[in-house]
Amino acid sequence: MDIKTRLKEYEGTAAYQAKMKYYRNGRFYPYYDSEGFATIGYGHLIKRGEDFSAGLTDAQADALLDKDIAIARTNVKVLQLTLPDDWNDFMIIMVFQLGLGGVQKFKKLIAALKMQNYSEAIKQAKDSLWYRQTPNRIDSMISQLRNK
Repeated sequence: MDIKTRLKEYEGTAAYQAKMKYYRNGRFYPYYDSEGFATIGYGHLIKRGEDFSAGLTDAQADALLDKDIAIARTNVKVLQLTLPDDWNDFMIIMVFQLGLGGVQKFKKLIAALKMQNYSEAIKQAKDSLWYRQTPNRIDSMISQLRNK
């Protein structure tokens, strides 16, 4: 499954968001995530100056997700890791969710990846507030890994 499809599932499909009343009349509307941050579409953190009060169409939400994935891909490169594709996808999703600054705090996970010690990297991912907040997502991300 590609990153975009996975993120749509992790962040809430249109059907899920309709049930939660964030998606109505064919548009996505802002909501507050589990940490209280204003969010829209598929997990886009609303930044200062962005106005989504009119909502987003499906196409606009998809385009915003593409843009956010591209930003996460670029940010993963800052970590200077040489990763197999499965772990690169894992890190893109992690940066998408936590931001580059949040991921950079995972010093032991990053060190394990630099040594290609994938089992230790998984252990470090699970030994975190991130895991305690979103265990189902991270377990799903780990299940997609071929290099464990």
